[in-house]
Amino acid sequence: MEKKTVKEIWYNNEKIECTIIKSKIKNVYIQIKDGKAILKAPNCATDKLITELLEKRKKWIYENIKRQKNNKDRTIDLVNKNYLYILDEKVNIKYKYKEVNKIEINIENNECIIVIPTKLKEDKFLVSKLEKKLDEKLKEVATFEIEKAINKYGKLTGLYPKSVTIRKFKRIWGNCSSKKDIKINQNVIFYGREEIEYVCLHEMAHLKYMNHQKEFWAFIKKYMPDYKERVKKLKQN
Repeated sequence: MEKKTVKEIWYNNEKIECTIIKSKIKNVYIQIKDGKAILKAPNCATDKLITELLEKRKKWIYENIKRQKNNKDRTIDLVNKNYLYILDEKVNIKYKYKEVNKIEINIENNECIIVIPTKLKEDKFLVSKLEKKLDEKLKEVATFEIEKAINKYGKLTGLYPKSVTIRKFKRIWGNCSSKKDIKINQNVIFYGREEIEYVCLHEMAHLKYMNHQKEFWAFIKKYMPDYKERVKKLKQN
């Protein structure tokens, strides 16, 4: 039977509540789920051991909670949000109903104007239709930015992929196959151009080095000396 308690830790002047779950397991481990910290431990684990572990890992806990919350913020959610991030800029979403035949979306000057046909006003599937249309628009913007980055670093490195595909991934930013086909996560559009360029250069480097050996990172550093800062922004967000 599980025993649950809650402990408080502080980091960066912020209070973090961590749920402690004791049960019939062998090891202690910490996970971040839905923006909350959970520590699971065997029944024999002492309060002192748990407190020491939380103190030791509090920076990791803080950073990963923040990362999960920021990642959730950088998604399309028209029910709960009236904004989204495009190229790391907060863009306010505004709606207009007009006598038009289809949903129209225009993004400029930090505003996303969504024009909705009046006939869809009472449509029970309106939100899902709007999110699908907005996703298509974001893919269009992402394709433009990614192709621009690929061309920029193609000219610098002399490397060009056989093909570039933009699609959504849950856990990776990109992929390069042994056949030199590159896939880039569409969600990079929520981040800045510098981060988009890093993701593209990373996958392009795999056209020459399939593994993350020393030469791979030296290659990236040669063409992007500040790549570590760009990686840090991707991880923080």
